[in-house]
Amino acid sequence: MKNPKLVKGAIAVLVIGLALGYLMYEAMRSSWKYYYSVDEFAARQAEVGQFKLRLAGRVKPGSVERDLEKAQLSFVLVGSHAELPVVYARGVPDNFAEGKEVLVDGRVDAQGRFAAEKLMTQCESKYKAKLDDE
Repeated sequence: MKNPKLVKGAIAVLVIGLALGYLMYEAMRSSWKYYYSVDEFAARQAEVGQFKLRLAGRVKPGSVERDLEKAQLSFVLVGSHAELPVVYARGVPDNFAEGKEVLVDGRVDAQGRFAAEKLMTQCESKYKAKLDDE
């Protein structure tokens, strides 16, 4: 018969390894989520419009409206050819601004607006090289 301590140790290592693997998978799963551009969404809205999805686009200058009573933000998300009205009722990122590229998670509501549950902006310092003044 095999050593019981060795068998128990192997099972413990296997269980811990599987648990860590699952936790890593869950942590990375949200970053794997595919997103549609506003133009792609407009072209395929009939087939994907009822599902929860992620859209990428630019905030249209002059379209941002804040309703303080409802604690709601509305703006128009634009692509190269299409645009889509967006409503969002949660905390707004500090670097949210007109003309910025954003990602929104949510779905189209009954009024035809994209009801965003999550709003993400790009942090320019992460994506652009810093230039030193000489």
